[in-house]
Amino acid sequence: MFTIWRIFKPSHGASKPQKLPIHRHFLQPSAFPFDCYGCSETKKDAKGYYCPHPQCEFYAHKECAESPTEINHPSHSHALKLRCCGPPSYSDGSCRLCGETLRLLLYHCSICNFSLDTACARKHEIPSIDYPKAHEHRLHLLAKRVSFPCPCDKDVRGAPYLCHQCNFMIHRDCVYLPRVIHLTRHNHRISRSYFIGPGKFVCGVCRLELNWRYGGYRCSVCPDYVIHLRCATRDDVWDGIELEGKPEEDEVVEEPFQVVVEQGKVIKHFSHEDHHLKLNEGGVVCHESIRCSACALPVYLDAYYKCSSCAFALHEACANLPRKLRHELHKHTLTLRPNTSPDDENGYNFFNCTVCKRLCSGFKYVCGSCDVEIDVRCCSTREPFIHESHRRHQLFLTSSEAKLCGACNESASTVLNCVDCDFALGFDCATLPNKVKHKCDTHFLSVCFGEETSGQYWCEVCERKVDPSKRFYTCEDCSSTLHINCVIGEFTFWRPGFMSVSRYEATVLPNVFASRPRCHMCLRRCEDTSGVVYVADKYLCSSKCLEKFIRFSITLSKSPTLEMPLFGELFRSEPEPYLDH
Repeated sequence: MFTIWRIFKPSHGASKPQKLPIHRHFLQPSAFPFDCYGCSETKKDAKGYYCPHPQCEFYAHKECAESPTEINHPSHSHALKLRCCGPPSYSDGSCRLCGETLRLLLYHCSICNFSLDTACARKHEIPSIDYPKAHEHRLHLLAKRVSFPCPCDKDVRGAPYLCHQCNFMIHRDCVYLPRVIHLTRHNHRISRSYFIGPGKFVCGVCRLELNWRYGGYRCSVCPDYVIHLRCATRDDVWDGIELEGKPEEDEVVEEPFQVVVEQGKVIKHFSHEDHHLKLNEGGVVCHESIRCSACALPVYLDAYYKCSSCAFALHEACANLPRKLRHELHKHTLTLRPNTSPDDENGYNFFNCTVCKRLCSGFKYVCGSCDVEIDVRCCSTREPFIHESHRRHQLFLTSSEAKLCGACNESASTVLNCVDCDFALGFDCATLPNKVKHKCDTHFLSVCFGEETSGQYWCEVCERKVDPSKRFYTCEDCSSTLHINCVIGEFTFWRPGFMSVSRYEATVLPNVFASRPRCHMCLRRCEDTSGVVYVADKYLCSSKCLEKFIRFSITLSKSPTLEMPLFGELFRSEPEPYLDH
């Protein structure tokens, strides 16, 4: 490994090393591009100094290396002394003028805790900007940390820009906030204002009170709709597009279906253009075996559209899902995709929902700009949301932080929050079907949350204890209780029938066999009552076992001489015990 001295060894006739007060060793003059230890600027072919000592890596521009030991600057009333060992521990480590992080060389006033980097110290004018979008007059930087009321409603001690004519002060980060933006949370454009005016307002994002004496984004059509400046420009809320000066175009609404016969309620849906769909009013016969192709749930007693030529069916509500959707869950417009054809990349026609993390095979909303796929159940959850587990308050999507779900006590990446108390609800709990049927009960099961009781509950499926303080399913007629996972299995949100998986045609079958089949991969009994996967004359109990089966099949196809081993021995040493219910 070459040392720095060998790389930059001066040639014959080069200048001799010099002893400067900024460094303990002699410094060698040279001209080469480098990152200066004195400032954050990188200059091409800049003259400077470096330390030829083998164990010392020090570089400095000529201007920084030859900085005087003490200066007087117009931004400060006291003399500033040169420090060569970085900012003191009691400092915040940033330059008062440019806000950049200080390096080894800086000028400092210990009386006022005032620091400048060497680049700003060489400038004899206080920075000022002329930016009419922020203020009609020229703004000058106050190179002093003070507490002031910024329009962003944050009393932060910092160096503000100020207008001497209007006594207007603003954070340097707030100067360049956009004037006009459009959020997926609201139907109209909203405009920035540094003064809202008298009134009582609640922020449309964080749902906290907005002080009218400060600024915010406001809708000209809906005057009561106001958002904090910081909330509206959050990365997960705003798409980053400034709309000032751009004409507002009328959004083209694509209808999800065309009415073919008004009298007979026959439609042609965009997701199933080959055949027509006819409305079944529902409400009399429970169509438990018919599943909606959009949400993958049984239609039960709800009204639904059915194709007379194939098994395609849609809930009436799912048939009316908009093809373009602006939703609080994402900052871009989402497009409804039927997901009727296999994925070209891996052969699967199901996906992991970005929000609830479930594996689904129904319709999904996708973003053309991001790798986002959201199932229709999550997109049907809108603000304000009322949930059985927290009836006394409304829930909102106020932040993108992961929290502990109050219904299941498990961490959830996306949650609905209560602004009145410390309660959060994960989307996997929020989108649980309220009414389901199970083979252990002839009646409908209802989901319950947080029951307070001194008695003990037992699951009718696994015969284990049920914690009534968490979510569970119960039958109001039979008083039976069941775990959520015993009712809602992995295949609940998979559409039944054929699906293309790699080179195989797989089928999701209901697990209603007299004797539960044994999984070909893990050798356990298939306990998921929501279904099993049947592929190549073999039963698989989960998506993990399906993935292992496909992975090994691909390996086997590349090496035909290999024999297919016993999969249970391949993935674990001993079969785990199972229960034959």
